[in-house]
Amino acid sequence: MTEQKPPSAQEKAIHDYLEALLLEVPEDEPERGKSYDIASAQSQAETEEPVQRPHDEPNDAPPVIGLEQLVSQVPQTIVETREAVHTTTQLEQQTELEEATDTEQDPVPEWARERFQCLLFKVAGLSLAVPLVKLNSVIPWNEDITHTPNNTEWYLGLVQHLQNQVKVIDTALLVLPENRRGKIDTPANERFKNILLVDDYGWGLACDSIGDVIWLEKDDVKWRKDKSSRAWLAGTSLEHLCAIMDTEVFARMLTEES
Repeated sequence: MTEQKPPSAQEKAIHDYLEALLLEVPEDEPERGKSYDIASAQSQAETEEPVQRPHDEPNDAPPVIGLEQLVSQVPQTIVETREAVHTTTQLEQQTELEEATDTEQDPVPEWARERFQCLLFKVAGLSLAVPLVKLNSVIPWNEDITHTPNNTEWYLGLVQHLQNQVKVIDTALLVLPENRRGKIDTPANERFKNILLVDDYGWGLACDSIGDVIWLEKDDVKWRKDKSSRAWLAGTSLEHLCAIMDTEVFARMLTEES
């Protein structure tokens, strides 16, 4: 039997980093001491004796309600009944809406419902994966990129591919945490080897190297539920030590920031 090798220091560092990316904000716990049990409240109200006010005079005889007074109370009773029915209907509709919202918050993307393929690639030592169904093409790094005016540090310029003007970006500057970006000291022309074309050839993701094509099942991935930060990060595969990129979200982010 072959003895399994312990993970190297680099693999452990990447594993820890992927785990850190997946840290999610815990769901808010209900405020203690603020719970309200309707059934208990109703039971308590039924058992409590009515409090007699000091100025109330005892009256053994039941009050006499005339016909006119009784008739005058009927419309008000009908109104109160209608309001109660309306309130109940609103609560039911709100519950249905909340249930539908919970269903819509499924973190698994549509393209990952069935077994899917991803292409592995690396930027500054970090392994990423892009779904093949969202990848338009892969081209070699082109040093003849047309530089256009842009104030963003990660924008590299335009490259011509077929009939498309593809906007190329420095992927590492967008996906790495700020405390790791400073360690990138190699010039772009020496770092990049390929460009991944996504978003219908709208954007090109410059990368250091291209890896293998892997198959993944939905349950092989730890999908992120909280997308308040790094919304492009769909999930991670700890087996392959890679972060799975949602290219559609990533492209929207680029469009908003460019």
